[in-house]
Amino acid sequence: MTRLPDDPLPRIAELLDRANRCQNEKRPVDADLLVAEAKQLAAADQHACAVVDLFCATTFLEQDNREQGLRALVSMLSDYSDWLATHEGRPMYEFIQVQRAFALMADGRNLEARPLLEAAAQFDLDAEEIDEETRSDVHCHLGRCYHELSLYQLAREQFQQANALGVSEEWKPVFHYCYGYTLYELKEYQRAKREFILCLQSGSSGPEARLRYLMLAATSRKLGEYSEARAYEERAKSEKP
Repeated sequence: MTRLPDDPLPRIAELLDRANRCQNEKRPVDADLLVAEAKQLAAADQHACAVVDLFCATTFLEQDNREQGLRALVSMLSDYSDWLATHEGRPMYEFIQVQRAFALMADGRNLEARPLLEAAAQFDLDAEEIDEETRSDVHCHLGRCYHELSLYQLAREQFQQANALGVSEEWKPVFHYCYGYTLYELKEYQRAKREFILCLQSGSSGPEARLRYLMLAATSRKLGEYSEARAYEERAKSEKP
């Protein structure tokens, strides 16, 4: 759809970008004023209104106010249902569903997240809002979801797809731990050990070091590497729980 010369979206995008900077600078009042101005400009344009509402919803998520963010995203699916069903609205629909899925996983609501993630894994990779890193994150989340539900064969498939796309630095500690644990449950102990070692090398975020060493000990024992297993167990004991 070709936008008109007096299209409000560029100005709205500028206002929301400034609002985002204000939020990052801990200036919520200024951010709210900019968002209010953006809403006024968007009043007569459904696409523009959706852009502003999406900004507000994702802001809640970024501030760890997941419940309010989830409610806002669900409201958008209802409020803009006709537009989201169009070719123009489809990328935003996919983005909304991906954000819902990620927020549900962050809340540990795996069963609710599963169908959204399974659908998101089929979304068009070339869509504007679904870039390759996001697609990798979808596979990571879906792999973790299957892992948490003890669906290890399905989990392995998703982790392999994420690995092929490239796993983001933020995801690496959790990815390697969950992938390693999945391979351990599938009795692929040599590959599992490699993932747990990579997990140790991926930084301090994610699973605590004690759990990483304990899984390395368990995997080494399965491989008959008993001296290594004992060394990992001693290291695990030295780590704070």
